[in-house]
Amino acid sequence: MHYRLFTLLKTLTVLIGLTASVSYAAAPNINVGTLHDYISGKQSTELKRIYNAGDATAFVRVTVHEIVYDEKGVAKEVEAGEILGDSQNADTLIVSPARLIIPASGIQSARLLFVGPRDKERYFRVRYIPVLPDINDNFNLSAEESADYNSSLQAGFNLLAGYGTIVFVHPAQELFDTQITAYNDKIIIRNNGNTTIKLDKLAQCDAGNTNCDKPILEHILPGKTKTLHKDAGRHYRFELQEGDMKKMQEF
Repeated sequence: MHYRLFTLLKTLTVLIGLTASVSYAAAPNINVGTLHDYISGKQSTELKRIYNAGDATAFVRVTVHEIVYDEKGVAKEVEAGEILGDSQNADTLIVSPARLIIPASGIQSARLLFVGPRDKERYFRVRYIPVLPDINDNFNLSAEESADYNSSLQAGFNLLAGYGTIVFVHPAQELFDTQITAYNDKIIIRNNGNTTIKLDKLAQCDAGNTNCDKPILEHILPGKTKTLHKDAGRHYRFELQEGDMKKMQEF
């Protein structure tokens, strides 16, 4: 089912660089915060903050792919659209800047900008990838500066971890219509609207809300259904989020 795609996409994209030394050297360590970002129908931009908790400058390359469905409903990633002359001809998500230089223990912001028609919901995967820069990477480093940086990291064993996030671009006219049907052994939640809804803090609990499972976040795409199967003597609780509206539910 399509909603399973976004559960799978919560997994971190880890990019590993290994060197030949047995000692650890200074290295960047980026943190992108939440793995899901949302551009509501009332907005066209969103600010994303990238942190570097490491002890070396992070050179981060940003890539964007759109998640689309083929005629069989199978999700795949395709190259994001390109700007054709001016912004009015674009139909994609743009991340600016696409190259980030984040000092050790520092922070840098990237702006997520969607340009194009907003008649339906769109989905994008944005990857933030730390790299060893060279003069062709558009980080504006000289050959000497690039060599010095690479040498400092290659003095030991380093792990460069990148992250893939999902950006939901909601339609301009958001419509929410959630249908919840509860049975003794299951709950069926259908999204009849045109905008993704969220089941936040979703957990199955014993009576009295004791001994609850670890809460998770689930997305239900427009036109899709989520079925929650209940164990005997237990119930589900979650916060239904439809845009800015949040309401706790128990079944």
